[in-house]
Amino acid sequence: MTSPPTLSDRFAAYADAVLLEGSPAWASAARGVAADAEVLALVERAEEARRQPVLVLAVARWLGAPPGPWPELRRWLLDHPDRFLDELGRRLTQTNDVRRTSPVSLALARVEGPVALLEVGASAGLGLLPDRYGHRADDVRWGAPDSPVQLEVVVHGDLGEVRLPEVVWRAGLDLDPLDVRSAEDVGWLEALLPPGATGRAALLGQAVSVAADAPPRVERGDALDDLVRLAAEAPRDATLVVVSTGTLVYLPGRRRQEFVDLVRGLGARWISYERRGLLHDVPVVLPDGVPQDESFAVLALDGRALAVGDAHGTRLWTTG
Repeated sequence: MTSPPTLSDRFAAYADAVLLEGSPAWASAARGVAADAEVLALVERAEEARRQPVLVLAVARWLGAPPGPWPELRRWLLDHPDRFLDELGRRLTQTNDVRRTSPVSLALARVEGPVALLEVGASAGLGLLPDRYGHRADDVRWGAPDSPVQLEVVVHGDLGEVRLPEVVWRAGLDLDPLDVRSAEDVGWLEALLPPGATGRAALLGQAVSVAADAPPRVERGDALDDLVRLAAEAPRDATLVVVSTGTLVYLPGRRRQEFVDLVRGLGARWISYERRGLLHDVPVVLPDGVPQDESFAVLALDGRALAVGDAHGTRLWTTG
Protein backbone atom coordinates (compact mmCIF):
# COMPACT_ATOMS: atom_id res chain seq x y z
CA MET A 1 0.00 0.00 0.00
CA THR A 2 1.39 3.40 -1.00
CA SER A 3 2.07 5.79 1.85
CA PRO A 4 0.43 9.22 1.62
CA PRO A 5 2.76 12.04 0.61
CA THR A 6 4.56 13.79 3.43
CA LEU A 7 4.45 17.55 3.87
CA SER A 8 7.93 17.67 2.35
CA ASP A 9 6.67 15.70 -0.66
CA ARG A 10 3.78 18.13 -1.12
CA PHE A 11 6.07 21.16 -1.15
CA ALA A 12 8.46 19.43 -3.57
CA ALA A 13 5.59 18.58 -5.92
CA TYR A 14 4.28 22.13 -5.69
CA ALA A 15 7.74 23.46 -6.58
CA ASP A 16 7.65 21.51 -9.84
CA ALA A 17 4.10 22.62 -10.63
CA VAL A 18 4.60 26.30 -9.87
CA LEU A 19 7.79 26.42 -11.92
CA LEU A 20 5.73 25.37 -14.93
CA GLU A 21 3.42 28.29 -14.18
CA GLY A 22 6.34 30.67 -14.59
CA SER A 23 7.20 31.38 -10.96
CA PRO A 24 10.83 30.44 -10.21
CA ALA A 25 10.64 32.48 -6.98
CA TRP A 26 7.90 30.32 -5.46
CA ALA A 27 9.47 27.16 -6.90
CA SER A 28 12.69 27.98 -5.06
CA ALA A 29 10.80 28.82 -1.87
CA ALA A 30 8.78 25.59 -2.01
CA ARG A 31 11.93 23.53 -2.53
CA GLY A 32 13.49 25.34 0.40
CA VAL A 33 10.59 24.45 2.68
CA ALA A 34 10.59 20.84 1.44
CA ALA A 35 14.21 20.39 2.47
CA ASP A 36 14.13 22.30 5.78
CA ALA A 37 13.11 20.32 8.85
CA GLU A 38 12.81 23.42 11.05
CA VAL A 39 10.46 25.26 8.70
CA LEU A 40 8.43 22.09 8.07
CA ALA A 41 8.00 21.76 11.83
CA LEU A 42 6.73 25.34 11.95
CA VAL A 43 4.17 24.68 9.20
CA GLU A 44 3.07 21.47 10.94
CA ARG A 45 2.03 23.54 13.95
CA ALA A 46 -0.88 24.76 11.81
CA GLU A 47 -3.96 22.59 11.35
CA GLU A 48 -3.83 20.20 8.41
CA ALA A 49 -6.15 22.24 6.21
CA ARG A 50 -3.78 25.24 6.46
CA ARG A 51 -0.61 23.44 5.37
CA GLN A 52 -1.14 23.79 1.61
CA PRO A 53 2.02 25.12 -0.07
CA VAL A 54 0.19 27.88 -1.95
CA LEU A 55 -1.43 29.09 1.28
CA VAL A 56 1.82 29.02 3.24
CA LEU A 57 3.66 31.06 0.60
CA ALA A 58 0.75 33.45 0.07
CA VAL A 59 0.48 34.22 3.78
CA ALA A 60 4.21 34.93 3.99
CA ARG A 61 3.88 37.21 0.98
CA TRP A 62 0.80 38.91 2.45
CA LEU A 63 2.70 39.67 5.66
CA GLY A 64 5.60 41.26 3.77
CA ALA A 65 8.14 38.47 3.96
CA PRO A 66 11.04 38.82 1.50
CA PRO A 67 10.26 36.88 -1.68
CA GLY A 68 13.75 35.43 -1.77
CA PRO A 69 16.36 34.21 -1.89
CA TRP A 70 15.35 31.24 0.24
CA PRO A 71 17.74 31.94 3.19
CA GLU A 72 16.09 35.35 3.68
CA LEU A 73 12.56 33.95 3.51
CA ARG A 74 13.57 31.13 5.85
CA ARG A 75 14.96 33.61 8.37
CA TRP A 76 11.77 35.68 8.24
CA LEU A 77 9.55 32.65 8.85
CA LEU A 78 11.60 31.51 11.83
CA ASP A 79 11.82 35.04 13.24
CA HIS A 80 8.03 35.63 13.04
CA PRO A 81 6.47 32.25 13.94
CA ASP A 82 3.50 33.52 15.95
CA ARG A 83 2.55 36.25 13.49
CA PHE A 84 2.85 33.80 10.61
CA LEU A 85 0.82 31.05 12.30
CA ASP A 86 -1.89 33.47 13.45
CA GLU A 87 -2.44 34.71 9.91
CA LEU A 88 -2.17 31.21 8.45
CA GLY A 89 -4.82 30.03 10.89
CA ARG A 90 -7.41 32.52 9.65
CA ARG A 91 -6.78 32.27 5.92
CA LEU A 92 -8.11 29.90 3.28
CA THR A 93 -6.92 29.03 -0.21
CA GLN A 94 -9.26 31.09 -2.40
CA THR A 95 -7.66 31.28 -5.81
CA ASN A 96 -10.97 31.65 -7.70
CA ASP A 97 -9.37 30.45 -10.96
CA VAL A 98 -11.79 31.76 -13.58
CA ARG A 99 -10.24 29.49 -16.23
CA ARG A 100 -12.22 26.62 -14.72
CA THR A 101 -15.41 28.33 -15.83
CA SER A 102 -14.73 27.11 -19.39
CA PRO A 103 -15.16 23.43 -18.47
CA VAL A 104 -18.07 24.35 -16.21
CA SER A 105 -19.75 26.21 -19.07
CA LEU A 106 -19.44 23.17 -21.36
CA ALA A 107 -21.34 21.09 -18.80
CA LEU A 108 -23.80 23.92 -18.21
CA ALA A 109 -24.61 23.96 -21.92
CA ARG A 110 -26.14 20.49 -21.43
CA VAL A 111 -28.65 21.80 -18.88
CA GLU A 112 -32.02 23.12 -19.96
CA GLY A 113 -32.61 26.69 -18.88
CA PRO A 114 -33.40 28.91 -17.25
CA VAL A 115 -30.94 27.94 -14.52
CA ALA A 116 -30.10 29.00 -10.98
CA LEU A 117 -26.37 28.63 -10.19
CA LEU A 118 -25.21 27.79 -6.68
CA GLU A 119 -21.46 27.39 -6.19
CA VAL A 120 -19.83 25.93 -3.08
CA GLY A 121 -16.43 27.32 -2.16
CA ALA A 122 -17.27 30.40 -4.19
CA SER A 123 -14.66 32.75 -2.66
CA ALA A 124 -15.36 36.12 -4.35
CA GLY A 125 -17.91 34.62 -6.74
CA LEU A 126 -15.83 34.90 -9.91
CA GLY A 127 -16.71 31.31 -10.77
CA LEU A 128 -20.41 32.18 -10.75
CA LEU A 129 -20.12 34.15 -13.99
CA PRO A 130 -19.45 31.64 -16.81
CA ASP A 131 -22.07 33.32 -19.00
CA ARG A 132 -20.48 36.75 -18.49
CA TYR A 133 -17.11 35.60 -19.83
CA GLY A 134 -16.20 34.73 -23.40
CA HIS A 135 -14.95 31.20 -24.18
CA ARG A 136 -13.25 29.74 -27.22
CA ALA A 137 -12.08 26.31 -28.34
CA ASP A 138 -10.57 26.50 -31.83
CA ASP A 139 -13.34 28.02 -33.98
CA VAL A 140 -16.13 27.40 -31.49
CA ARG A 141 -17.09 30.40 -29.38
CA TRP A 142 -19.69 30.79 -26.64
CA GLY A 143 -20.51 33.05 -23.72
CA ALA A 144 -20.12 36.83 -23.88
CA PRO A 145 -18.09 37.90 -26.94
CA ASP A 146 -17.68 41.49 -25.68
CA SER A 147 -16.54 40.58 -22.17
CA PRO A 148 -13.11 41.77 -20.97
CA VAL A 149 -12.54 38.13 -19.96
CA GLN A 150 -11.85 35.94 -22.98
CA LEU A 151 -10.80 32.39 -22.14
CA GLU A 152 -9.28 29.79 -24.43
CA VAL A 153 -9.54 26.07 -23.79
CA VAL A 154 -7.98 23.31 -25.87
CA VAL A 155 -10.47 20.49 -26.34
CA HIS A 156 -9.43 17.08 -27.66
CA GLY A 157 -12.54 15.35 -28.95
CA ASP A 158 -15.95 16.31 -30.25
CA LEU A 159 -17.30 19.62 -28.98
CA GLY A 160 -20.10 20.55 -31.35
CA GLU A 161 -22.21 23.66 -30.87
CA VAL A 162 -22.25 25.21 -27.41
CA ARG A 163 -25.21 27.29 -26.24
CA LEU A 164 -25.42 28.44 -22.65
CA PRO A 165 -28.81 28.56 -20.90
CA GLU A 166 -30.06 31.77 -19.36
CA VAL A 167 -28.84 32.25 -15.78
CA VAL A 168 -31.62 33.93 -13.79
CA TRP A 169 -30.23 33.55 -10.26
CA ARG A 170 -26.78 32.94 -8.84
CA ALA A 171 -25.36 32.64 -5.34
CA GLY A 172 -22.39 31.11 -3.59
CA LEU A 173 -21.32 29.67 -0.26
CA ASP A 174 -17.88 30.11 1.28
CA LEU A 175 -16.42 29.72 4.75
CA ASP A 176 -14.81 33.16 4.38
CA PRO A 177 -16.47 35.02 1.48
CA LEU A 178 -14.57 37.77 -0.31
CA ASP A 179 -15.99 40.94 -1.84
CA VAL A 180 -14.80 42.09 -5.27
CA ARG A 181 -15.49 45.68 -4.17
CA SER A 182 -12.96 45.39 -1.32
CA ALA A 183 -9.38 46.33 -2.19
CA GLU A 184 -8.14 44.18 0.70
CA ASP A 185 -10.07 41.13 -0.45
CA VAL A 186 -8.87 41.53 -4.03
CA GLY A 187 -5.36 41.97 -2.66
CA TRP A 188 -5.62 38.61 -0.94
CA LEU A 189 -6.68 36.98 -4.22
CA GLU A 190 -3.64 38.57 -5.85
CA ALA A 191 -1.36 37.32 -3.06
CA LEU A 192 -2.44 33.75 -3.83
CA LEU A 193 -1.17 34.00 -7.41
CA PRO A 194 2.41 32.84 -7.93
CA PRO A 195 4.69 35.84 -8.54
CA GLY A 196 5.71 35.79 -12.18
CA ALA A 197 2.39 34.34 -13.39
CA THR A 198 1.54 37.68 -15.00
CA GLY A 199 -1.16 36.24 -17.25
CA ARG A 200 -3.12 35.00 -14.26
CA ALA A 201 -2.83 38.36 -12.51
CA ALA A 202 -4.17 40.19 -15.57
CA LEU A 203 -7.02 37.70 -15.91
CA LEU A 204 -7.94 38.15 -12.25
CA GLY A 205 -8.11 41.90 -12.72
CA GLN A 206 -10.36 41.51 -15.75
CA ALA A 207 -12.67 39.10 -13.94
CA VAL A 208 -12.89 41.44 -10.94
CA SER A 209 -13.90 44.27 -13.27
CA VAL A 210 -16.70 42.12 -14.72
CA ALA A 211 -17.91 41.03 -11.29
CA ALA A 212 -17.78 44.55 -9.86
CA ASP A 213 -20.50 45.70 -12.28
CA ALA A 214 -22.98 43.37 -10.57
CA PRO A 215 -21.24 41.65 -7.64
CA PRO A 216 -22.35 38.04 -7.22
CA ARG A 217 -23.95 37.12 -3.93
CA VAL A 218 -21.64 34.99 -1.79
CA GLU A 219 -22.79 34.08 1.71
CA ARG A 220 -20.75 32.82 4.62
CA GLY A 221 -21.63 29.18 5.06
CA ASP A 222 -20.65 25.54 4.91
CA ALA A 223 -20.95 23.41 1.78
CA LEU A 224 -23.21 20.96 3.62
CA ASP A 225 -24.73 22.75 6.57
CA ASP A 226 -26.02 25.74 4.61
CA LEU A 227 -26.64 24.30 1.15
CA VAL A 228 -30.31 23.41 1.63
CA ARG A 229 -31.12 26.81 3.13
CA LEU A 230 -29.58 28.76 0.23
CA ALA A 231 -30.93 26.37 -2.41
CA ALA A 232 -34.44 27.02 -1.10
CA GLU A 233 -34.12 30.65 -2.23
CA ALA A 234 -33.57 29.74 -5.88
CA PRO A 235 -36.52 30.43 -8.23
CA ARG A 236 -38.74 27.39 -8.48
CA ASP A 237 -39.19 27.82 -12.23
CA ALA A 238 -35.41 27.57 -12.81
CA THR A 239 -33.24 24.45 -12.86
CA LEU A 240 -30.99 24.48 -9.80
CA VAL A 241 -27.35 23.73 -10.74
CA VAL A 242 -24.85 23.17 -7.93
CA VAL A 243 -21.22 23.75 -8.95
CA SER A 244 -18.03 22.57 -7.26
CA THR A 245 -14.58 23.18 -8.74
CA GLY A 246 -11.54 22.12 -6.72
CA THR A 247 -13.54 22.51 -3.53
CA LEU A 248 -14.41 19.02 -2.30
CA VAL A 249 -10.77 18.09 -1.68
CA TYR A 250 -11.03 20.27 1.44
CA LEU A 251 -13.84 18.12 2.86
CA PRO A 252 -13.04 14.92 4.77
CA GLY A 253 -13.96 11.80 2.80
CA ARG A 254 -17.17 11.07 4.69
CA ARG A 255 -18.44 14.63 4.28
CA ARG A 256 -17.64 14.50 0.57
CA GLN A 257 -20.07 11.63 0.18
CA GLU A 258 -22.62 13.45 2.34
CA PHE A 259 -22.32 16.41 -0.03
CA VAL A 260 -22.95 14.23 -3.08
CA ASP A 261 -25.96 12.61 -1.41
CA LEU A 262 -27.29 16.01 -0.33
CA VAL A 263 -27.10 17.48 -3.84
CA ARG A 264 -28.88 14.47 -5.27
CA GLY A 265 -31.52 14.74 -2.57
CA LEU A 266 -32.20 18.32 -3.63
CA GLY A 267 -33.04 17.13 -7.13
CA ALA A 268 -30.43 19.57 -8.44
CA ARG A 269 -28.10 19.16 -11.38
CA TRP A 270 -24.47 18.94 -10.27
CA ILE A 271 -21.46 20.18 -12.22
CA SER A 272 -18.10 19.19 -10.77
CA TYR A 273 -14.53 19.82 -11.82
CA GLU A 274 -12.68 17.96 -9.11
CA ARG A 275 -9.47 15.99 -8.80
CA ARG A 276 -9.59 12.63 -10.55
CA GLY A 277 -10.07 9.78 -8.07
CA LEU A 278 -11.43 12.04 -5.34
CA LEU A 279 -15.07 11.04 -5.77
CA HIS A 280 -16.15 7.39 -5.88
CA ASP A 281 -19.41 8.46 -7.52
CA VAL A 282 -17.57 9.96 -10.53
CA PRO A 283 -15.85 7.05 -12.31
CA VAL A 284 -13.88 7.82 -15.47
CA VAL A 285 -12.08 5.86 -18.15
CA LEU A 286 -9.13 7.86 -19.46
CA PRO A 287 -9.01 8.39 -23.23
CA ASP A 288 -6.01 6.88 -24.98
CA GLY A 289 -2.97 9.10 -25.08
CA VAL A 290 -3.99 11.65 -22.48
CA PRO A 291 -0.89 12.99 -20.65
CA GLN A 292 -0.81 12.52 -16.90
CA ASP A 293 -0.78 16.25 -16.15
CA GLU A 294 -3.82 16.78 -18.37
CA SER A 295 -5.93 14.24 -16.50
CA PHE A 296 -5.69 15.91 -13.10
CA ALA A 297 -9.40 16.73 -12.87
CA VAL A 298 -12.68 15.25 -14.08
CA LEU A 299 -15.46 17.36 -15.54
CA ALA A 300 -18.76 15.70 -14.72
CA LEU A 301 -22.47 16.42 -14.90
CA ASP A 302 -24.59 14.62 -12.29
CA GLY A 303 -21.64 12.31 -11.61
CA ARG A 304 -21.18 11.28 -15.25
CA ALA A 305 -17.73 12.08 -16.58
CA LEU A 306 -17.68 14.32 -19.65
CA ALA A 307 -13.96 15.04 -19.86
CA VAL A 308 -10.66 15.05 -18.02
CA GLY A 309 -8.46 18.11 -17.88
CA ASP A 310 -5.55 19.93 -16.32
CA ALA A 311 -5.77 21.58 -12.90
CA HIS A 312 -6.71 24.97 -14.34
CA GLY A 313 -9.28 23.90 -16.93
CA THR A 314 -7.27 25.04 -19.94
CA ARG A 315 -7.00 21.65 -21.68
CA LEU A 316 -9.71 18.99 -21.89
CA TRP A 317 -9.98 15.48 -23.30
CA THR A 318 -13.57 14.40 -23.82
CA THR A 319 -14.50 10.95 -22.50
CA GLY A 320 -17.38 10.25 -24.86
